[in-house]
Amino acid sequence: MTELAKPPVNHATLVIERGYEASPARLFAAFANPVARMRWGVPSSNVELVYDEADFRVGGLDRSRCGPRGNLIYHVEARYHDIIPGQRIVYSEVVRQGEYPLSFALITVDFEATAGGSRLVLTDQVAAYGGASMVDGHRAGLEGALDNLTLELERDVAA
Repeated sequence: MTELAKPPVNHATLVIERGYEASPARLFAAFANPVARMRWGVPSSNVELVYDEADFRVGGLDRSRCGPRGNLIYHVEARYHDIIPGQRIVYSEVVRQGEYPLSFALITVDFEATAGGSRLVLTDQVAAYGGASMVDGHRAGLEGALDNLTLELERDVAA
């Protein structure tokens, strides 16, 4: 019997920090609202994100699809393990293309009040198949989304 070839796994811990001119409560609300997440949660205007199911609570599950506009080839499942409003969100995430898993991650988002608003620290502990490019994709996607979060918070102020 021949053993199936196993894809290589790349492990990484990504830590991304951002400062925002918004309270931790406003910042947290942008994460809790799936409609807002669809607006800011993509790394660029060429990428689309659609939630098929959103259950933002401890034990809740989000199911979404994303990818290039009009070609949502990635399926994402996020399970929430710890939520403290205005302070912390911890969730696990599985990204698949069809039946094939591309990455597994444990993601922690910490919110802290600062003199000018909030400091966000996102820690992504990822195991990714397909080489280092998948880890690079995780980083680029998260950084782009967190940059877009600034625009989302400004949008809330203007509304």
